[in-house]
Amino acid sequence: MYEYHVGGSLAVDDPTYIERSADDALYKALLEGEFCYVLTSRQMGKSSLRLRTRDRLETLGRGHCAAIDMTRIGSQQLKAEQWYLGFTFELQRKFGLQSHVNLQTWWQNLGSLPPVQKLGQFIEDILLSERPDESLFIFLDEIDSVKGLSFAVGDFFSLVRFCYNERAENPAYRRLTWALFGVATPSELVADAKQTPFNIGKAIQLSGFSLSEAAPLAVGLSHIAQHPNHLLAEVLRWTNGQPFLTQKLCNLLRHEHASNQVASGMEASAVRSVVRSRLIHNWETQDEPEHLRTIRDRLLADKSHSSRLLSLYQTLLTKDWVKANGSEDQAALKLSGIAIEQKGEIGITNPIYAAVFNADWINRNLSRLRPYATALNAWIASNYQDESRLLMGQALQEALHWSSNKRLSDLDYRFLSASQEWDVKMVRMELEVQEKANQTLAKAQKKANQIIWLGYLSLGTCLLISVVALLMSFVKSR
Repeated sequence: MYEYHVGGSLAVDDPTYIERSADDALYKALLEGEFCYVLTSRQMGKSSLRLRTRDRLETLGRGHCAAIDMTRIGSQQLKAEQWYLGFTFELQRKFGLQSHVNLQTWWQNLGSLPPVQKLGQFIEDILLSERPDESLFIFLDEIDSVKGLSFAVGDFFSLVRFCYNERAENPAYRRLTWALFGVATPSELVADAKQTPFNIGKAIQLSGFSLSEAAPLAVGLSHIAQHPNHLLAEVLRWTNGQPFLTQKLCNLLRHEHASNQVASGMEASAVRSVVRSRLIHNWETQDEPEHLRTIRDRLLADKSHSSRLLSLYQTLLTKDWVKANGSEDQAALKLSGIAIEQKGEIGITNPIYAAVFNADWINRNLSRLRPYATALNAWIASNYQDESRLLMGQALQEALHWSSNKRLSDLDYRFLSASQEWDVKMVRMELEVQEKANQTLAKAQKKANQIIWLGYLSLGTCLLISVVALLMSFVKSR
């Protein structure tokens, strides 16, 4: 019986595996000895692609592959020596070299050499020497787990780069090819251009299924629809070929219409009904296996950055597509899975994401993040004209303190900048009013002093006249 596979890696013989252009691109690049990397959002089919490619290489006798899930080595509380030894152990095990050398003894005999150099020596002295006539492929899955290590991993990526560059001097290295898979950007894994192998490697792009690629999935819909291909086309309108959602929606449709076949012409309404009731409505409780919550968590996890991501996503929701600029913010949105890049533009991946993470959801979360959300929203509603909505005094200082260690959206910075200008303007106006008041007070004081002086002068004149009169009277009386 045909079964859709919702979540997890697909077996190499799973009939629901969909081949994409990435399958041939990765296979051919590896055969040419190129360092390859597949870095994209979760549940896009990276692990299934790795399994298929490995099987293809080995089945066709192209070489021997070692696939290492980096989470198996671990990342928490590990020292560099432990991690590198664990990685070397996985290489030895995956390539079947346990009987060739006692790894623990061999490692210890290298003494105080740096652990990355020990790994390099193992690759050259053991791996390449013990398998002299084979092409060797190392697949590293979940490579983003190295971000959780307590020590810098730049040296590890330098070693990967070294293995590629060493081909010019040591032909043995031409038989060794690396491929990395994970949820990260190259700059997140290693920022130093001198250490990164990503500027010499080939990025393999994983896109959603096209209708022609996804055609095999119609097999599972054949007994519930008169026209399964039409039904599949409606599924792809909602998922835009996102692998996990496409498989899940097909599976939901099959169960929803197990006893009532989708009639011709009713495909759109049938899919719309299931999408709304089983994916969008109360999505947080129905999101099993977890998919939408993973996107939500990636958008909100970094409190210092989430405001900027949500604002950029809000722009996409309003404008549909914006020009791709290669920024970290756009890369983060794509890595979350909520956005894709096509023809030099960034847009929302599919209508399901747009319906779940809608304008209300954005506003609620932005309000939780921003201490000045009410004032900002009122300012925006006034078309940025109502200056009374801007922050002043203590409120402004608190907002600036809150924003000091965060990467905010352009709108946030515009609001805070306008608030600072408004605050300066209000302080200046208060000073001007105070100065005018002081000037008025000074004039009044001067006038008062003049009046008082005139009063004293008048009183003195009166007293003088009185004294003169008294003297004259006294003289006359004599």
